[in-house]
Amino acid sequence: MNRAILVAAVGIVAAVPQYANDARQLTLTEAVHLAINQNRGLKIARLKVAENEQKKAGERSSYFPSLKNESNILHVTDLQNIGIPAGAFGTAGGLYVPSRNTILPQGQTTIYSSGTQLSQPLTQLLRIRDANRIAAADVATSRDDLKDAENEVALQVHSLYYGILIARLQKQAAEQQTQYADANLRESEDEVRNGSALKVAAIQGQATVLESRQSVLTADLQLSDLTTQLNDLLALPLDTKLELDSAVPADFDQRSREEYVQTAWSQNPQIKAAEASVEKAQAAVGSAKTAYIPDVTAYARQSYQDGVPFFVRNFGTFGVNMTWDIFDFGKRRAAVRERQDQLAVAEENLRRLKEEIAVSIERSYNKVQRTKGLVEVATQVVKLRQESERLAQNQLAQGAVMISDRRQAIAATYKAQAEFLQANLGYLLAWAELQEVVGITPGL
Repeated sequence: MNRAILVAAVGIVAAVPQYANDARQLTLTEAVHLAINQNRGLKIARLKVAENEQKKAGERSSYFPSLKNESNILHVTDLQNIGIPAGAFGTAGGLYVPSRNTILPQGQTTIYSSGTQLSQPLTQLLRIRDANRIAAADVATSRDDLKDAENEVALQVHSLYYGILIARLQKQAAEQQTQYADANLRESEDEVRNGSALKVAAIQGQATVLESRQSVLTADLQLSDLTTQLNDLLALPLDTKLELDSAVPADFDQRSREEYVQTAWSQNPQIKAAEASVEKAQAAVGSAKTAYIPDVTAYARQSYQDGVPFFVRNFGTFGVNMTWDIFDFGKRRAAVRERQDQLAVAEENLRRLKEEIAVSIERSYNKVQRTKGLVEVATQVVKLRQESERLAQNQLAQGAVMISDRRQAIAATYKAQAEFLQANLGYLLAWAELQEVVGITPGL
């Protein structure tokens, strides 16, 4: 019976005048896919993932040797020369050696040098390993943030999609109420002219008509606002006309609260991002401790020079270089303690998130149960309103009631069906919220 009532309510929504042929038709699943593919916020999140992946690739390259060239052109203003006096080396055959004062220049005022060096870090590999763990954690965090954003966008699509369907049916119910109020006003005016009713009855009828028209305008404004919000979420032009499919998926895999909690702890993107933060903090602690280890680098260098005395133009060097901060007044110790505190914060944050997710699942699970009860109550109301409408139709045929009474019964049926659809879509939205908390993208 619930399904029959739902079909009837959906049929009423489908009967509501939609838009022209240029309206874009969308199902709920298509809307979710469109939002995930086109939403600008999600595009930014994907670019953030790509950025962190490139950062990780850069950190990985630090494992391998680096080849660098360093070249210089230097000009000195003056040189120290060697002066040899005449006869400094004695005489030979009665002649001074050297025969006159001699100046030996030491190099050139303009010096050219170029060196190409191949370096391989050794002890720094420990720090590089930790840097790669940090980069990998950043990639995992950005991916989890993207998944969390996708889930949130999908939930917003569900909320707006259901809101538009409800607003359309509420508008239809308000229009039916307006028709009843118009008929009731005409009957009241006839009764006033006939003297069978006071003028206050007509005034009350006019007020009811205006209130009904106000309800129609309010529903239309709400419908316009929801449509604009959905277009913005889907990255569509804001004036795009949408024709939404009223048949929404209603099949769910219902499990116990404990199963949902366990699934959330393994799938919820916020928890996974917190776990990646713990991994990052652990790597940062390890990296801080490696500051106590000397930096040892093996290298080989090929050099060229022109202008430096006593050096050949081309020569090679190779060896091992070590740099070591022997004492820094506690700077490294403070850095290690800082990273340890950051690790403690990350671990505590992970525990906090798990507790919050468990509470959110409890609330969402209870909301599903409550909204299910609202659907059952709304179902009974629709049955009673439909029976009342049937009786009003029969009584009108027998002349026992007036046309306004029948219109009132029809309006009450529309309102009950709108409230039933609202309760049913609220139930579906509660399920979508539960899926989002667990870490499953609603609608996919």
